[in-house]
Amino acid sequence: MNRLRQLEAFRAVIIAGGVTSAANMLNISQPAVSRLIASLEKALKIPLFDRRQGRLHPTAEAEFLYGEVDRAIANLDHVSQLAADIRNQKAGHLRIACLPGFATSLLPRVVAEFLADRPDVTMSIQTRSSARVREWIAAQQYDIGIADEFEGHSAVNHESVNIRTVCALSSRHPLAAQQVITAKDLDGQPMIIQDRENRFYHAVKAAFDMVGAVLNHRVEVRQFATACLLAEQGVGIAIVSSIDAAEYIGKGLVTRPFEPQLPFRLDILYPKYHPRSLLMQEFIQDFRQSLKPFVLPD
Repeated sequence: MNRLRQLEAFRAVIIAGGVTSAANMLNISQPAVSRLIASLEKALKIPLFDRRQGRLHPTAEAEFLYGEVDRAIANLDHVSQLAADIRNQKAGHLRIACLPGFATSLLPRVVAEFLADRPDVTMSIQTRSSARVREWIAAQQYDIGIADEFEGHSAVNHESVNIRTVCALSSRHPLAAQQVITAKDLDGQPMIIQDRENRFYHAVKAAFDMVGAVLNHRVEVRQFATACLLAEQGVGIAIVSSIDAAEYIGKGLVTRPFEPQLPFRLDILYPKYHPRSLLMQEFIQDFRQSLKPFVLPD
């Protein structure tokens, strides 16, 4: 630390052109500046200033040394500023892995708002299936994962959120006139369903079976976004996450509450053995906040 103060005093005298101005720049006394300069010359064994008529004039050696000192102090200032930015969640890099549908619904808005006042924060976003997202998180290749169907992994921590689902259908469909749509109302109606290996499909099928309604499989899809687009075109009716449906309301698609309510479980994954940065904690907080309008009450 003493050597740094010596170099700061040396740089200040060169920039300010004298001890008095250097002392004002550093907010220390003139004698303190003189002592720092003298101790630096002694340590380096190089004359840095000629003392003429009560003023310090840099030697040729000092002028040669100044450029390197200036760069070194500037780099230290940059490090200090960067540390402050990291501390205040203004700098860093986040790696997000998520379901393809999520990357085209809520996530872009959350990311845009988060980055708006953080010009030095960068992100990478990769989309894959839930199984692959889980593998990436377990391998610590990403900081946060957004998935469904998570069944647990020894290297992954997670939290689950129950998202409200809705019945999505074309505004031209006769059932659009109803305020609430039930499984009985959908008896035999052409349905756009999630793939049959998905847990949510089985929840829908159970709701139909409970009232003796026929689940008419018209189209099978993997993503809720695809189901919404097909429903808007009148291909069939879909029961989807309210997050995905929100992207298409007012574009020929309407949504109605579906009874019985079938929660869609969204899983947020974190690598178990990788510490969460301050920046990541701030993003997670913002992300959780963005989910609130779509979460089922406990």
